[in-house]
Amino acid sequence: MTITHNDIYNLIRQGECASVEIKKCSDCVPRSVWETYSAFANTRGGIILLGITEHKDRPLESRFEITGVSDPDKIETDFFNILNNRQKVSRNILFDSDFRPVEIEGETVIYISVPEADYHKKPIYINDNIVDGSYKRSHEGDRRLDKEGLAMMLRDSTDDIDSQILEHYGLEDIDEVTLRGYRQVFDTANPGHTYTNLDNKEFLYRMGGYDYDRHREIEGLTIAGLMMFGKGTPIEKRFPLFRMDYLDLIGVTPGGDLKWNDRLTYDGRWENNLYNFVTLTMRKLLFTLPSEGRIVGEARRDGGPLYDGIREAIINSVTYSDFQTEGVLRIDRRDNEIILRNPGLLRISADRIYNGDFTHARNRNIQKMFRMIGYGDNIGSGFQKILAAWNTLGYLRPDLRELEDVKEVWLSLPLVQSSKKEEGISKKDSTVNSTVNSTVKSLSDILNDFDITDIQMIMLQRMVESPGITIGELSTVTGMDRNAVNYQLKKLRKIINIERVGSDKNGSWKISSK
Repeated sequence: MTITHNDIYNLIRQGECASVEIKKCSDCVPRSVWETYSAFANTRGGIILLGITEHKDRPLESRFEITGVSDPDKIETDFFNILNNRQKVSRNILFDSDFRPVEIEGETVIYISVPEADYHKKPIYINDNIVDGSYKRSHEGDRRLDKEGLAMMLRDSTDDIDSQILEHYGLEDIDEVTLRGYRQVFDTANPGHTYTNLDNKEFLYRMGGYDYDRHREIEGLTIAGLMMFGKGTPIEKRFPLFRMDYLDLIGVTPGGDLKWNDRLTYDGRWENNLYNFVTLTMRKLLFTLPSEGRIVGEARRDGGPLYDGIREAIINSVTYSDFQTEGVLRIDRRDNEIILRNPGLLRISADRIYNGDFTHARNRNIQKMFRMIGYGDNIGSGFQKILAAWNTLGYLRPDLRELEDVKEVWLSLPLVQSSKKEEGISKKDSTVNSTVNSTVKSLSDILNDFDITDIQMIMLQRMVESPGITIGELSTVTGMDRNAVNYQLKKLRKIINIERVGSDKNGSWKISSK
């Protein structure tokens, strides 16, 4: 990728922010550049511009002056010499191509692209001091990581967080009813499995809930074992900062007398471990949502894409929770959305997750335990399954974001249809011609008594207006993929006759009332 003078101008006009740092530089590398390098590497990456002077007393449009560097080759040599000095910088994560001189206004400006470090390599620190030399980016400034932030980053550098043995926690801390219930579900989901006849201790060991450390000569429950099947009191004592909460807020007005319709919290009526929380929450939450029946093999399974997507979302929230930081694993059922919150921050940016990148779950053993009874995925594709389910349903795209100030991740699942419509299309009329208008109006009259979505009506209108329209073209019109279009057609066929006459490519649609 070539960096042009226009790119530099755009960055200057933008000014310093969470992803841009501008520094004066003449004949030596600024000392403060290493704090910024650490901060960008530990956060979401960013751009450092060297050779630009800031005049803080001027308005933004004239605040930055291009003064250039006097010897670009020397600056580059000095920069990489320092970068590769482990006493100064803990790790070099740059390539040569990340350092680029750019000629502008007769001067040379240095453009340095600092990527976000892989979470296994964080924190990136300076001066051979991990405590005082680790920084993060906050707005337009570099801030030293506090103790909690550093501890979270160090925990995230390993993929075996929940396999840690908890000394002095043993089988007496397991809730037998919870474990028995899980094992019954496990046996049903895995008929004839070799784990079926194991005693509880060996079963937990095989599942990652119990472990032995021969070097330290200790054994006991792991974090996964205690959190999944433990009694509430030992969990609260070992992880006093962590809580779980489910709230049904349908129809609840903020500030009104009614606080919630239903709540699952620490009230002494259930053993507050993760397995109970997930199963009870799913039961309560899914009961508030419409269900469709499907035949899987020879059995009927209720739910469809909506249920599947919500199951993935809940398991994702659980398996990415940081139990050792202050926060709440909370699920809110609101009128038009479901909000899932979990303590901890994203290991990679939300943009990368939307684009299909994935990380291993923080709690891989807990993830395995749920996967073994049919909940969730273990290859990092859970979020993509959520997106696919919402796309299939025609809902607005789920919103994933992290709240740095409270160290939480929020996932909002809208239960509202997407408004992807072509200009001029509505439910009740069309402007194509009188024949089409008449057909669409009669369809609308027929469908008035049914709960039909905007996306479904758009599809019907286009099929009436252009009977030869293909599935691929309907996909383009609606913004949904082909599987989602076929799913919506399947729903429509339950209330109206829709038939494809001829081939998929050259045929036409025939639509009539039932």
